[in-house]
Amino acid sequence: MEYSKALIDDIKEQFELPCYVFDENEFRENYLHLLNALREYYPKYDIAYSYKTNYAPKLCSIVKELGGYAEVVSDMEYDIARKVGYKNELIIYNGPFKGPKMEEHLLNNGILNIDNMNELDRVISFASNYDKTFKVGIRVNISIGQNFISRFGIDAESNDLTKAVNLIKECNNVKLVGFHCHIGQCRSLSAWENRTKQLLKLADMYIDGIPEYIDLGSGMFGDMPSDLKGQFSSVPTYEEYACVTAKIFNEHYIDIPLENKPVLFTEPGTTVDNRYIDLIAEVDGVKKLKGKDFAILNCSIHNLGDVACSVKLPIQVFECSNNSKEYIDMDFVGYTCLERDVPYKGFSGKIGKGDYIVFGNVGGYSNVDKPPFILPQCPMIGIKDSKVYVIKRKETTEDILSTYVFNEHSF
Repeated sequence: MEYSKALIDDIKEQFELPCYVFDENEFRENYLHLLNALREYYPKYDIAYSYKTNYAPKLCSIVKELGGYAEVVSDMEYDIARKVGYKNELIIYNGPFKGPKMEEHLLNNGILNIDNMNELDRVISFASNYDKTFKVGIRVNISIGQNFISRFGIDAESNDLTKAVNLIKECNNVKLVGFHCHIGQCRSLSAWENRTKQLLKLADMYIDGIPEYIDLGSGMFGDMPSDLKGQFSSVPTYEEYACVTAKIFNEHYIDIPLENKPVLFTEPGTTVDNRYIDLIAEVDGVKKLKGKDFAILNCSIHNLGDVACSVKLPIQVFECSNNSKEYIDMDFVGYTCLERDVPYKGFSGKIGKGDYIVFGNVGGYSNVDKPPFILPQCPMIGIKDSKVYVIKRKETTEDILSTYVFNEHSF
């Protein structure tokens, strides 16, 4: 998004800083870019938006409007999807720790991917009480080239998957209709090609007939500015990801009529929202310690999401006073009392108290991940066609304390 000092002045006056700013138009354009890139090869591709990445209801509502599914991993996220207006058949319930509403979801024909054998036992026990067929998928644990052992899913390289499938087949009213896989930290084209081919192979082996869906999970790089892209060895385009996923699906099911082909899902979060939310912060002061310069900000690294711990976020600095000075290798530090609260390292340029800093690419794992630590969460606004609207008001101390009991005799 393009900013000016005048625009930030206006945002500060209306909403206070720090403040998240959501670019709705660009979010929509990027979402449709991803959707159309994969549908070019495989028309039965759908996006299931990852709620854990950013469950702001406004974002979820836009995804719903654009025809996307909701991907949730807890009863809380399930409740959000229902409040947004989703019917169960458009909600995918994943995750290793499903709450009591899993059964409600199943009963209302929701999509469910089983993570482990205990969960499978729970499904089978629940199904035994009803005279209807329950459809389920299985999250499989496979190796796609990652350098770690994933803790999720049922091991496809042991007897566990065969055992799980046989247990389902022995149950008269539970039917296996899909497979799911998500391996984090594996964004390369080869990793995506591996997971695609392996899930197709498992579907052929274990599902009777054509599956209803195959879910490849998440982990694609999204669109990003060049200064951020340069910090990675390779950032594939959506069209390149489509070639190792949707194109392979199309070739695999080439002889199957479109209406009978399985749905291909991916579950993007940061892929579709990271670039389209910024955080505007303000410099509270500047100090020098043992020859090192620091700018103290009114935000913390918790406001910026996990990505700020591993890369240098793109930033814009707006001078607001005459006290800005030139610095070399300055660190920006947050308001917390944690030594690791360093949102940005190695800044060189002019900066001073009262200046504005815009952090880009903070859409994922930021506003939903920030704890009520030291200060409440800041507001979030949206901008569409130059019109500003509120997505989330600033939290207050009263919000944080509302669940605590001050008087132990009140029970």
